[in-house]
Amino acid sequence: MRKTPPGTSDTKIASAKRSRRTIRFFEPEWERVEAFAQARGLPAAEFVRFATLAAIADEGYSLARLAPIIESTFRGTYILATRMRDEMFKAGEREELEALVSRALEMQDRLLERVSA
Repeated sequence: MRKTPPGTSDTKIASAKRSRRTIRFFEPEWERVEAFAQARGLPAAEFVRFATLAAIADEGYSLARLAPIIESTFRGTYILATRMRDEMFKAGEREELEALVSRALEMQDRLLERVSA
């Protein structure tokens, strides 16, 4: 049974003819696409097609639905981090706190490098 891509109907699919399109990737990008698709049991080209159709069908609504979750996660994290920071200051653990912050910044840099790669 064929899955219908997001944003299309079975009627449109039945009456349409697929045409080849060309899209260029850097080799490391395509390798990531292939690995991601393979882990999900899809050919890379099919994954790219479905991901593209899902992105344009969604029109950003899923991001809008995530905003309240992101906001509440941020508030909770801020409260806990502030409390922990204050407790570490009172306990004389300033160096340990600075080391934690340094490691967190390093981790953030590594995650951002992965996103931009």
